[in-house]
Amino acid sequence: YSFLSPHLIELGQSIARHYVCPLGITLKAITPEAVRRGAGMRTVRYVAVTGVLESLEGVSRITPQRRRVLEILEEVGGEVELTSLREQANVSQTVIKGMIDAGMLEVHQRREFSDTDVSVAVDESTPSEPDFELTDEQETALTLIHRQIESEAFGVTLLFGVSGSGKTEVYVRAIRKVLADGGQAILLVPEIVLTTQLVRRLARRFPDVSVNHSGLTDAQRSVMWRRIAAGEKRVIIGTRSAVFAPAPNLKLIVVDEEQETSYKNLQAPRFHVRDVALMRGRLLSIPVILGSATPALETWYNSEHRPDYQRATLSKRAKDVVMPEVILVDMNAEAREVREKMLLSRSMRMLLEETLSREEQAMLLVNRRGYASRLACPKCNTQIRCHQCNTTLVAHLAAGDAICHYCRTRMPIPTTCPNVGCGGRLIRLGAGTQRVEDVLAKCFPDVRMMRVDSDTMRHRDHYQEVIDRFERREIDILVGTQMIAKGLDFPFVSFVGVLGADTAAFATDFRAQEFLFQLMTQVAGRAGRADAPGKVVIQTTQPDSPGLHWAMKHDYVSFVEQELQSRQYTGFPPFRRVTRFVLSHKSERTTLAEGERLAEQIRETISSLSISYADVLGPTPCPLSRLRGQYRYDILLRAKSVVDMRTLMSHLKVNQLLKTKTNLIVDVDTVSLV
Repeated sequence: YSFLSPHLIELGQSIARHYVCPLGITLKAITPEAVRRGAGMRTVRYVAVTGVLESLEGVSRITPQRRRVLEILEEVGGEVELTSLREQANVSQTVIKGMIDAGMLEVHQRREFSDTDVSVAVDESTPSEPDFELTDEQETALTLIHRQIESEAFGVTLLFGVSGSGKTEVYVRAIRKVLADGGQAILLVPEIVLTTQLVRRLARRFPDVSVNHSGLTDAQRSVMWRRIAAGEKRVIIGTRSAVFAPAPNLKLIVVDEEQETSYKNLQAPRFHVRDVALMRGRLLSIPVILGSATPALETWYNSEHRPDYQRATLSKRAKDVVMPEVILVDMNAEAREVREKMLLSRSMRMLLEETLSREEQAMLLVNRRGYASRLACPKCNTQIRCHQCNTTLVAHLAAGDAICHYCRTRMPIPTTCPNVGCGGRLIRLGAGTQRVEDVLAKCFPDVRMMRVDSDTMRHRDHYQEVIDRFERREIDILVGTQMIAKGLDFPFVSFVGVLGADTAAFATDFRAQEFLFQLMTQVAGRAGRADAPGKVVIQTTQPDSPGLHWAMKHDYVSFVEQELQSRQYTGFPPFRRVTRFVLSHKSERTTLAEGERLAEQIRETISSLSISYADVLGPTPCPLSRLRGQYRYDILLRAKSVVDMRTLMSHLKVNQLLKTKTNLIVDVDTVSLV
């Protein structure tokens, strides 16, 4: 399944059980006392009547305050928390203490969980969603999943369904099956803030839901994990760390949008949530569901070649809603025809006007934030770059600064060229979300519009507020980055526009076309999900990109066939395993020299172990060759199988061949080469 060891899973579960600390970005050593202080536990004092006072009858010469205390205790017929008793009887601490000293009351003290609310916020006035009539394809998929659940054996179901086909409803029915049998289920989502609608809908349809996200305090997270371990929470929804939830009766794991790269933890310990879910499913002999409209190529390949995989396809949208029409606009040809460069093509502007005239909603995806991605001098071709990173500064007009999006270096937006003797006036190139928002405001001055990016959405509550307003149709156009491309379902969105769709295709990554196809398919899937027919306009300067070609046709299968042929020819996953070594140092010469030495040692190791179909690529500069003052070089180790890769990595580690003068990151089964 991956280079992942079962011991990592056992370690994560052990930490979760004993120290109430989910395995996420880092592992922290926590003492039991620290857990008690911060885990949402408290000392609670309860007050009860002593055996001397069996009844209030016959009690004479007692003050009215003491009588009220005894009446409350007699009414409840047991013990009452001290604080609550004082509030109900409206008496002071002195009165209670006097009754204790007189032998009338006794105090019991014990440790309890606090009442910290760790559940997802659900509007209680909103009725639960009714059961839906399943389509024939959904029924078939559910039958396959139920068979796996009943077999009590490990198996993987790839739920491959187009956007809006009802994958969530299949998840719901499968989880209900598990709950009916007394089990627990984990539903993994790539990012809680981007799947807020899904989380809220599931929380309304299930009792005992636990939601794990980064917004929880340590105390809330500890309480939640203890309740999961006690079996009180039976449906666990969360991001990466939720895969380690200490569920004692776990019977099903669901990985929604399994292709998302955010499932890969990019800090130590490095692991991929999908691989952890598969390994945990195998260890516990339980089924795993991988759901996606655009599965990762490795998952698709496994579903065709591995005996423990099966594939269920949802080829149509629910209620027979048609897929949106996709229009591809070549912006180079557009500029030649209108004789000027345009931010919004004629097709996009026309369809936006039609959409707004019908009082429907629109979404525009811009894969860059800020106002302009580059500040350049047309006179000497100089670009304003970050002095710490090999990247250009991005102009943010709202803040009045030019900012590096990697190291956060900022400076006031310059207006003239810094080169001595030039003095040219800088121009702003490349459109970001701020610039698109300004252009739309000029074209449609009366339209209600909102921008969604990391500059405006500084807290998950901000994003939730915008989504709620858009759902209530208080916003006509939503402009944003990839935050608006995933996990959203709005019935009145009939138009989706994509600006600068070619930026991902330029990435020097063997997965570039896969990422491009996935993003275009996901954002196009936001349009026309209900009665209003959907239309999508994709603006690009690279109309011949394979990812765009097949995304226009909503044809994932043809795209996969072509991409797999390319991967097999070039020797990349799923046909070979890849481990990436990233060396970084403040001196470029040192980084390159250490990279050449390490690459040679790896080649010698391959030769000494006589491992066939293994090789080393590099060292070469990383796509982002300088980051935060450190020069970066790549080495790629490729092997035919996971067994060969494990053998090579073990030999390198045991013989201490990975020691280097530079910083070194080892990323097994890398998902990105940025």
